[in-house]
Amino acid sequence: MEYVELGQTGIVVSQLCFGSLTIGPLQRNLPLREGAGLIRAALEAGVNFVDTAQLYHTYPYISKALDGWDKPVVISTKSYAYTAKGMQESLEEARGVFGLDVIPIVLLHEQESEHTIRGHQAALEYLLTAKSRGIVQAVGLSTHHVEGVLGACAYPEIEIISPLVNMSGIGIQGGSLAQMVSAINQAAKMGKGIYAMKPLGGGHLINEWKPALDYLTGLQSIHSVAIGMKSSAE
Repeated sequence: MEYVELGQTGIVVSQLCFGSLTIGPLQRNLPLREGAGLIRAALEAGVNFVDTAQLYHTYPYISKALDGWDKPVVISTKSYAYTAKGMQESLEEARGVFGLDVIPIVLLHEQESEHTIRGHQAALEYLLTAKSRGIVQAVGLSTHHVEGVLGACAYPEIEIISPLVNMSGIGIQGGSLAQMVSAINQAAKMGKGIYAMKPLGGGHLINEWKPALDYLTGLQSIHSVAIGMKSSAE
């Protein structure tokens, strides 16, 4: 397993990130024991990076997978909260379920542009305060939009971006694959950590998984790739 630093955050992650959306109630809705077992198998194989979100309702799987696990795990969660109070509640929920004093990464969920980031300014400022208090390590956003990546570039305090990108450009909003890659390159040059989502285009590229992953790992600006896995074979 290869490990890299996420931009200039000092957070070291495996190049493979376990994307937990797939196992939860919004998709496969695996039994808790089975889903947790998949995460634990990934951890045992060397993965130290798990992506989740308040919306996914996969916290219980991750919590169970971490029970008795004594090695560091980087959890990245996301919240749609746009107020300070809402973000505080989101953060405290994650800290409570995971039993962690510090949540490694918290992202504003699905930002579309600099304008939507401004609309979430109170939540962002709360996260920055939480970081200054030492209960969040790094702050960022996730986005399906080219303008979302470019918007993050306008905010030095946004350290991590999770953009939708895959070799066919499936699901990219507001621009082409080339434009998304250009925006990601710009963000990476600014020192932001990049971990890609939807590398298989929501399953549309599953039969081309190797070239799809080779494409992303060939982009030096992408540090890690979050993949939804629903079986031990995957």
